Amino acid sequence: MIEDWVEYRKVNEAINKLVDSADTIPKIRKALKHVIRAGGKRTRPVIVLLSSKLCGGSHEDVMNVALAVELIHTASLAHDDVIDKGMMRRNVETLHLKYDTSLAILVGDWLISKSVELVSVYDEDVIGDFARLGMMMADGEVIDIYSIQDNIDEKVYFDCISAKTAAIFAYSAKNACKIVCDDSEAAEHLFNYGKNLGIAYQLVDDLLEFLEIFEDKKSEFESRTLPMIYEEVHGFEESVARVLGLIRKHTGISEDALNYFDYCENRERLSKMIDYMTADLLRNYVSKDREILNLIENYQHVI
Repeated sequence: MIEDWVEYRKVNEAINKLVDSADTIPKIRKALKHVIRAGGKRTRPVIVLLSSKLCGGSHEDVMNVALAVELIHTASLAHDDVIDKGMMRRNVETLHLKYDTSLAILVGDWLISKSVELVSVYDEDVIGDFARLGMMMADGEVIDIYSIQDNIDEKVYFDCISAKTAAIFAYSAKNACKIVCDDSEAAEHLFNYGKNLGIAYQLVDDLLEFLEIFEDKKSEFESRTLPMIYEEVHGFEESVARVLGLIRKHTGISEDALNYFDYCENRERLSKMIDYMTADLLRNYVSKDREILNLIENYQHVI
């Protein structure tokens, strides 16, 4: 769907141009091409471009921050794959296996540094928010790494995914608005849109992993996720139903946040992103497994 949008094409063109023109040594350039051109939905930078247009700005106004959020996200994946001993991502060999662990860590560092350079052209508030975003993502990842060992509960799980995953979506939407207009209420609504979309997206991701139907992502590491927490108390089917209910809740909050804005193509596309990253993603995976599909369909009223 979004692959046909102009925002997606513009982001990919800008990322490819950035890699081609990167002032770095050949080893890093080669690794950059592997990790960035392995693909990806580009949902975070697309949200930046759409939010800017929704608030009266242009794509060009926010392209630097769009690229920055994609680079810091890519860096987090490179580092996560080292920590998790990941083997495949998007059906592509992970960076540390393709080359080596040292290069994967240092390429991640390069991407973070480049993302800081990109946002440095904006106001102090945008730069400060970006710095806090990086720290929040690190906090969330630490909670995730030790989630099994610390036997985290539901509250800590939501603290984890709010920082690790949702924060970057919230930053993307909110700061695109802040860059192009002075409407603080619009920025807050877009923050809520992004945060709740990010929570719902991580719930879908964790549910798919719990159902063991991922084919394009392999890792030796296991986190303690909400479906696992619920299963211990409520059993398998009730766990699935409860998580589906929470997905519906947070996608609903995300959708409601867009009601502040007049209807237009950019608002419609931000709305479509919600389904694209949650219900569509879930259906795409579960359709490959009849038993799981039947289970999901029993609770279709909650998605």
